Amino acid sequence: MKLSPLVVASSLVASVGAASVEGRQHLRHLEAEASQATKYTLAQYRGNFCTGRYVALELTLGMMTQISLPEGRSPEVLCNKLVGDDSGKFVVHSCPGSAATGCPLHCDGCHEDMVKHFAVGQCTDGWMLFEGDVCTADNADCISKNKVDVGLARWCNRWPAPGVPVYKVKDAEELDPPAE
Repeated sequence: MKLSPLVVASSLVASVGAASVEGRQHLRHLEAEASQATKYTLAQYRGNFCTGRYVALELTLGMMTQISLPEGRSPEVLCNKLVGDDSGKFVVHSCPGSAATGCPLHCDGCHEDMVKHFAVGQCTDGWMLFEGDVCTADNADCISKNKVDVGLARWCNRWPAPGVPVYKVKDAEELDPPAE
């Protein structure tokens, strides 16, 4: 029995469609699992010992994320990226973005290095990186999430650039020039 090309095409589309639905469901499941594994929270505590109340910033491993801070906060657009290094630790890159253009691909122009290097679950001068979202409704210690510049991007244009002297040594004439 010879099938018409229309019947063959219809059955092929139906089988591909069914497979693609199952494939899409499987892909969504894998994406959800991967998403959970790449979500982190950077907490900034009120003290240096990482106890008590804190403000939080959500980060995604390997992805630059853009957050619009509440009115009156600086910078208006906050950009953050979390990357892993070879030692199993993480580096937070944070810089300001703009409402017009969003976030840059990297924060190489920001030389602030105070809030950078973290190991998951280890307190570093009042900051701690957690795996997953720890700032949930049932966590009373988390004061706010994604509303504060935890990565200190606001300091990018105030931090000295590497290799550029911060102070210039002046001689006596430069300090007290002779009157003319």
